[in-house]
Amino acid sequence: MSASSAIFPADSEEALYWTSRNTLAAAARALNEKLISSDIPADTALQMAAELEKITAALAALPQVSGLVDMGRRGDRGTVDNVMGELVAMAGRSHPCAPQLSWQEESNGINGTVVFGQAFEGPPGHVHGGWVAGIMDHIMGMTHVRTGNPGMTGGLSVKYRRPTPLNTPITIRAVARALDERRTEVTAEMGYADTTTATAEAIFVRVDSARFGFDSG
Repeated sequence: MSASSAIFPADSEEALYWTSRNTLAAAARALNEKLISSDIPADTALQMAAELEKITAALAALPQVSGLVDMGRRGDRGTVDNVMGELVAMAGRSHPCAPQLSWQEESNGINGTVVFGQAFEGPPGHVHGGWVAGIMDHIMGMTHVRTGNPGMTGGLSVKYRRPTPLNTPITIRAVARALDERRTEVTAEMGYADTTTATAEAIFVRVDSARFGFDSG
């Protein structure tokens, strides 16, 4: 996953908009992390809550969008596919709750690296299993989309081999294989150094791209 400025033409409205949203999301992620890692006195917590409520009110006064497709139909925001890369749940570049994820395409798959901070803790010192499964599903879904057709997860099986540590670069590798005209099998592996922490298998079912608004420009 590249920075937004590398995806859109230099000096374009799209690059300016999404680079600014990337910066805002990074600040929000840092805030989320400190909200978890800080021992906040009660009076300080209430004061901060009041300040955050002011920011929320300022955001509510801005034009609102109903979802990814709606954002993609607005001027200078890119296509729906671009908007998904920015705001999709789990790993959008501009999503304030997503972990730090980068990825690159290969011939029949995707290689990614993710770092989970303390905000994603489940078992002490390790990542919540729901986030492990979610990030793997996301990378596997992107792998399927890059076979040429968008689709939906028809079934997902995750095996947890070892606990996934926090604050550690975790690599993810997903590979796709077509089963027939409608179904694609994607397998994935997650781990660090020489340790595999999770593996997954999924079947993705292809659907009409217009159903998800990908043809809406």
